[in-house]
Amino acid sequence: MPDTASPDRSPITDSLDMAIVGAGFAGMYMLYRARRMGLAARVIEAGDGVGGTWYWNRYPGARCDVESMEYSYQFSEELQQDWSWSERYAPQSEILRYANHVAERFDLRGDIHFNTRVTAAAFDEDTNRWTIETDRGDRVTARY
Repeated sequence: MPDTASPDRSPITDSLDMAIVGAGFAGMYMLYRARRMGLAARVIEAGDGVGGTWYWNRYPGARCDVESMEYSYQFSEELQQDWSWSERYAPQSEILRYANHVAERFDLRGDIHFNTRVTAAAFDEDTNRWTIETDRGDRVTARY
């Protein structure tokens, strides 16, 4: 797969099982689950990093409004054991570090197209597939 963070990469044309928009907490989990199910999946992410809200919102005082343990992924006991929250209500910077830790731990970045925005998405009822186009010239089709 080409370097998905490089601004001068060639447009990508993929036929996938699943196209996921956004590498926030839900998008990363969807990618993890799709892989576990044996599905070919990619994430399209506008930013140059994972974390969604926690990547984009870096204002002073930004923090989790529920206890950090409730915010963390619970699909992996090993993941829960190898991360310790420093505060009961984690600040943005720690939540973003956690998101990056998860991306590293499960090697998610290779299937994320960073610095890429969806410009069009259309569902074809005849083929039961989505066609997604991006600002980088990508054209991806996916069942889901």
